[in-house]
Amino acid sequence: MSAPAWKVNKVVLGVLATFVLIYGTVVVSVIIPWLSFSVPGVTNLLVLTISTTLALSCFVACVVADCGSVPKEWIPPVEEDKAVIEVKRKSGESRFCKKCKCYKPPRSHHCRVCGKCVLRMDHHCPWINNCVGHGNYKTFLLFLIYVNAAVMHALGLFVAHAAHMVGLNSDHRRHAARSSSTGSLLHSTASGPAKTHVFWAILQAICTAMTFPLCIALVMLLGWNAYLLLTNRTTIEYYEGVTAEVKAMRRGERYQHPYDLGLCGNLHSILGANPERWLFPGMAAAGDGLAYVTAWDHVKDDVDSLLGFLT
Repeated sequence: MSAPAWKVNKVVLGVLATFVLIYGTVVVSVIIPWLSFSVPGVTNLLVLTISTTLALSCFVACVVADCGSVPKEWIPPVEEDKAVIEVKRKSGESRFCKKCKCYKPPRSHHCRVCGKCVLRMDHHCPWINNCVGHGNYKTFLLFLIYVNAAVMHALGLFVAHAAHMVGLNSDHRRHAARSSSTGSLLHSTASGPAKTHVFWAILQAICTAMTFPLCIALVMLLGWNAYLLLTNRTTIEYYEGVTAEVKAMRRGERYQHPYDLGLCGNLHSILGANPERWLFPGMAAAGDGLAYVTAWDHVKDDVDSLLGFLT
């Protein structure tokens, strides 16, 4: 029996524990004691729960989903009608992986960590212990969207609550802690109120210190992947494109990424043809990952149509 394509390791468990810690701290020590079950409290609790649940489900899906394995029986089709063909740089032959002993479809690469070739490989992500490829790239994008929403919401609540608590004098703070709707849960012992208050204050400070740099990193990662989405590139293709651009400039030419189909074409190519389903987790990736339309295919089709009309 072959080894599973994924496994839950310490890093994945650490990410899941961070989810639980930040969400639990916000709910138990900020929303319920401060906003209680008022309209703002219920609204914040509902919105944060939805965004956290969506982010968590997308994260788990990225871990367990097949990132896009290359079928062993796949062979390069006849490419006479294709405007762009991916071949080896030196020999011009079809791309073949010696480790997997199979041909490589367009945009696929071998991952040394996963030990297999991955369709439309973007990168190997240690946080999900899996590759990000054709099979889970859309889910990875949705994870970044939802986790950014959840983390920014949590950070905003931490900061707002801290500012609120600073504005209270010590007597009012003690009264608010005793009269909290969760006072019976947080201050169950006669000697516990002060100690419990300090505990939750320290926990909030720790979570805020974690959430602030996490928020910055996630926003930057989302921005980077938004750029890749809008240009229909992978991380590998971006760096390969930089090299190609430099070589093209030396020859006095202009490099164009072959898979850039324009804004609408790129969105449909990656997220699917139905915009109403773009933000829904669990939807299958567009296409089979074995063949991709290029900008030059559109040009070739237009030329063929023109020649057919003229003849």
